[in-house]
Amino acid sequence: MNNTTKAPENFFRLLVPATNLTPPDRPSIELCGSRWFFTEWMSITEAPPYTCISYSWGSGKVDDMFEDGQLMSYRTIPSLEATIKATQTPEHWSYALMSSSRDAQKEAAAVEAAIKAAQAIWIDALCVPANEPTRSACLRNMGAIYSSAAQVFAVLSEPCARLLLQIKATGHMNPEEFFILENDDWITRAWTYQEMANSKSTFFIARGDGSVLHLALDFLNAILTDTTDYADAQGFARTELAVRFPRLDSLQVMMAEHRIAEYTGRCAYQVMSAMHQRYAEREEDRIYAMIGAITDSQSNNLNDEILSPAEYFMRVCEAKGDYSFIYCIAPRSDQSGRRWRPAAEKIAPVLSGVLIGGSGQTGSLKPTYLQLENMCRLAPNSVNSDGIKSTRTFLQSDSTNLSPTDIATAIFERLKQKGFSGCGDYVELESGFFFPQSRFTHSNDIFVAVSPDMNWTNGAAGLLLSSNGTDINEFCDVGVFIGRLPKVGESINVR
Repeated sequence: MNNTTKAPENFFRLLVPATNLTPPDRPSIELCGSRWFFTEWMSITEAPPYTCISYSWGSGKVDDMFEDGQLMSYRTIPSLEATIKATQTPEHWSYALMSSSRDAQKEAAAVEAAIKAAQAIWIDALCVPANEPTRSACLRNMGAIYSSAAQVFAVLSEPCARLLLQIKATGHMNPEEFFILENDDWITRAWTYQEMANSKSTFFIARGDGSVLHLALDFLNAILTDTTDYADAQGFARTELAVRFPRLDSLQVMMAEHRIAEYTGRCAYQVMSAMHQRYAEREEDRIYAMIGAITDSQSNNLNDEILSPAEYFMRVCEAKGDYSFIYCIAPRSDQSGRRWRPAAEKIAPVLSGVLIGGSGQTGSLKPTYLQLENMCRLAPNSVNSDGIKSTRTFLQSDSTNLSPTDIATAIFERLKQKGFSGCGDYVELESGFFFPQSRFTHSNDIFVAVSPDMNWTNGAAGLLLSSNGTDINEFCDVGVFIGRLPKVGESINVR
């Protein structure tokens, strides 16, 4: 083994039940009447089939029973016990669809494999090493850890046990149970996005009751059906569900993005957009979770240890040819030829909570500039009827008789409601409006560049650039384009 390319210590460890061969003095923990202890591997690929647990830490902390001086979530042990209870009883699996064909033989084999995988458990509070550099090595590999797991158990709070039982009995939730799920902080935790994004198979259970487990798709279909039925019964537009139940809406967007990513991949901006609305105790944890959401490759390179989480995130994206992280509001580098590149430990998106319809921002790094592919060059001009039509759809109101200034004002107000922090200046374009993050000086040299591969409904992230008489343009700012996106792009160089 080449030690120059491996982490200096075993960063991957699992909890497994003790056997007759386990030394009695080996450090262990009592869970559901059995002793469990740690086993360690240098590589995830060397480990047996295992189960990951996804849960929210909450604010309460208790002493870590394995690491002196360390604290862990008070929910760690209850989440472990709920998972063990749910997985070790074959009857519990009868409520979760194990094979789409409902073939008895295949289903029995799937249940047997699931129970076997539950004999080795990974949970962050106990399995992430406390000391550096192995802690950071483990956090950089969260995508690999969750994507390599046979299954992931998402453990909700105790009050959610009632709604899981209700879905089991009737296939539906009562309206009052929407609020129970809406208040569960698992939905807004940064790490849970990454954990769901990489899961091969996810099951939902609740702490305090391991008798009901639901396959994620069945659970989320029940949420979607019941909330839309509720909107219809109450007489308000379905679009208002996102306002009344923002956390449930976030959960459904996450699952929609998860399904789209199976076909188009998950671009950096999509991850930035989703993560910005989620909670993390530390910004570096948010970025580690972002790293896990864009790559499931295991990193063992010792050179990675000297990189900050944000820098590592961007380098992973660059290695994939995805430069969609450029559409963030972070300060930029002062390095010649790299003034387009973010230079900060926080890389928040220019607009969050959007579902990207394209595959991301492709590009290639040159010695003195960045070449962005499939970009549309939009020069300042009077907005046309197609642009007005698109803004009307975005505003969900008739903007036909409004002046361009009034339309731009209305768009900006709607963007602010969605969390946009731009200054309010705008560039009127033939096909819509562009709102940069910061104030700028209008000149004949500026133009807007947007990509059809970075689109969302009636808009896209974009760049404000300045031409200088060469084929390499100056980076000015990032911003949001609202309007009709052109379909034909070109390569545009930025420095």
